[in-house]
Amino acid sequence: MNILLTTLLWITYALSLYITIYWLIIFLAKKEDFKVEEKKEVSLSRFPFISVLIPAFNEEDTIIPSLESVINIDYPPDKFEIIIINDGSTDKTGEKASKFIKENKKFNIRVINQKNQGKAQSLNNALKTAKGEFFACLDADSFVESQTPKKMLSIYEKEDKNLAIVTPAMKVKSPKTFLQKIQWLEYLISLLIARLMSHLDCIYVAPGPFSLYRTSVIKKIGGFDTKNITEDQEIAYRIQKYNYRIKQCYDGYVYTVTPKNLRGLYKQRNRWLKGSFLNILKYKKLIWNKEYGDFGFMQMSINIIIFFVSITTLFFFSFYILKPIYEFIKKIYLLNFDIRHFIIDLTNFKFVLLNLDLEKIIILYLLLVISFGVIYLSLKNANEKIKKRNFLALLGYFFVYYIIMSFIIVVVFFETFLEKKHKWKF
Repeated sequence: MNILLTTLLWITYALSLYITIYWLIIFLAKKEDFKVEEKKEVSLSRFPFISVLIPAFNEEDTIIPSLESVINIDYPPDKFEIIIINDGSTDKTGEKASKFIKENKKFNIRVINQKNQGKAQSLNNALKTAKGEFFACLDADSFVESQTPKKMLSIYEKEDKNLAIVTPAMKVKSPKTFLQKIQWLEYLISLLIARLMSHLDCIYVAPGPFSLYRTSVIKKIGGFDTKNITEDQEIAYRIQKYNYRIKQCYDGYVYTVTPKNLRGLYKQRNRWLKGSFLNILKYKKLIWNKEYGDFGFMQMSINIIIFFVSITTLFFFSFYILKPIYEFIKKIYLLNFDIRHFIIDLTNFKFVLLNLDLEKIIILYLLLVISFGVIYLSLKNANEKIKKRNFLALLGYFFVYYIIMSFIIVVVFFETFLEKKHKWKF
């Protein structure tokens, strides 16, 4: 058993180190490109017409702030339209949207009321009447910064028509709970990784909050997949399959509301991770396929490795943390909760350096050093700082969050193989 554990540990460590060092090398190689990006001024030679599609299901609490963020963008009002898709809401989402339209008649806003059909079909329905050369999908619980559309369109101006999607830089809006603060850090790390992916044409997800699409390309490849539970990821995979490109706008900020508690986080990540796993299976022909360059050979491999590392992480946590705790509680129970024996053992304890498992300590130390380095670079990339009140969230991210994610991944594997149906919900 010890040989198996040691082997798994080294494999997990090697794979984790490989992924981390790979991205660090890309960062160092592209560092000068980043500096050039950051010095460029945002300017447009023209203002193409854009459509902002807002699918909403029971979003009465956030639909108005979301709409306000759109009408306040720094863009000519006659050059964009807003299409709200009320997807069978049972609350006051439709009423509030209609009232907002009446109060803001100078903007081109309309609402589509329909029976609940899901997000993908909602977007496809809106695309039938959308007039924009480009369109953005904005989740009804998300908010866009005023300069973001211009920044994203400036990327389109510099590229050819093979560029199909520009993704935003997504941050957590007003994190309040401990769990939201952990997600705040997670999103910042994802921003850095997405920026690196962008330079290698390896982006594999177009986030719901304000990804900007070239309308003609999305229509050409058949719109959004209505049977996929993570349509924003599936569309990105399909874009890669047809050899179109996806770029990230590193400072095109949008803000989204994240789950406040574990139940909400579990439901969200269960859907995301299950969708990721199913999309890897759907596009398995891209794996190690030289036709797709870095995306096929490197990114698809990394997407698979992440699942493996997460499962082994949970295994090690169970064996090295949960098992000793269980044994300790079991001993106390057998001794009728008489802890004097343990106190005596502690008084007789002698620290001997040679008794430590130096291999595991070195592995843990290196992973922590590299992780702190990644966090530092992520904060710098996103122009953010760790405040004192967020320090505990930093520790939680290291020592709790990975375990939660690993647990959800294991559940996803079981549910997927058992073919449990998963209903998509906004």
